[in-house]
Amino acid sequence: MTSWAVGTEVTCPRCGRVGRAGVDKFRAKGRVYEYYVVRHYEGGKVKRCVIGPAEEPAAGPSTAEPTPQVPETRPAPVHDNTPIVAATASPRVEVKGEVRVVEVPEPPRLQDAEPLPPEVDRLAWYIVKLASSWGSLRESPSEENLGRFVKAADQVAQRLGIAAGDVIAAAEYYARTRTERAKMLVNEALKRLIARMVIASTTRPASAEAEPPAAGTPEVRVEVPREVVEAIQSIGSQVAGMQRELEYIREQVRQRKGIGARAVARGEKKVEIKEGNLYFMIREALRDLGEATKEQIAQYIGIKFGKRVSGNSLSGRLSELSAAGYVLGRRVGRTWLWRWVGP
Repeated sequence: MTSWAVGTEVTCPRCGRVGRAGVDKFRAKGRVYEYYVVRHYEGGKVKRCVIGPAEEPAAGPSTAEPTPQVPETRPAPVHDNTPIVAATASPRVEVKGEVRVVEVPEPPRLQDAEPLPPEVDRLAWYIVKLASSWGSLRESPSEENLGRFVKAADQVAQRLGIAAGDVIAAAEYYARTRTERAKMLVNEALKRLIARMVIASTTRPASAEAEPPAAGTPEVRVEVPREVVEAIQSIGSQVAGMQRELEYIREQVRQRKGIGARAVARGEKKVEIKEGNLYFMIREALRDLGEATKEQIAQYIGIKFGKRVSGNSLSGRLSELSAAGYVLGRRVGRTWLWRWVGP
């Protein structure tokens, strides 16, 4: 075989199937031999047929070339590590060797390439940031994502002067309960916050505007129908109702804590936090750590108080403190995180 186009499709002379031509190296008796092979791709696997030697050994006396001790077909690894070449120059790119060609589409063009007015751009940026942080919190209600959402809402309150306390309270309630009702509450609060942002941007008095634009700058005016402005402003009257609903939820939480405390008081075991007992050590650990797992609490007690606490004993005390309303636990995957909420 005098010519062999590596990487092209050929008919295998051994099995008669169509495959991709290639050259593989085999090591035998201290020398390296190259053989023509045909690779067949079937069901995510690669099977190889050895055709014949590609060239003579590079050095050493001429001897009979040993037949490579490999089966005619050999499965390839599950993952295909063939390099990927992005065809950005033209849609049809020919690459020698076993290299796959991937066509990268051109990025879409924006409908309006003109720069936005500064005030509109600023408002849109805050809305996108709120929506993005809420999407992350909704998919994964962790402390980190909650902190990002609260930070975005605080920026709206501080830099735009728009109240966002109801949105923050609703987000904290959702991170604690993770219920559909809490999710709907955040959606409603976020919708009304965005409405307040739009109202503030469209009803700003002329005295509050910045310096006049420089000469030659095109004047941009945003005209909003009066009916639309009045409809949006009517949303503000509903904010008080939503705040009353949040207060009702907080009251329900306080009542449940009271029920748990009374249940513990009626039982045989009474939670009494005294200096030196395990309740006291748990309180000190959670006050310093903020939020911690059972293992972290036990490690803290061992370091600060020099006392080894078993996992079962610590679990029992945490359950009693939770029923009494002193600690609050939440589950993240298979791990429980505890936080001190009592006095």
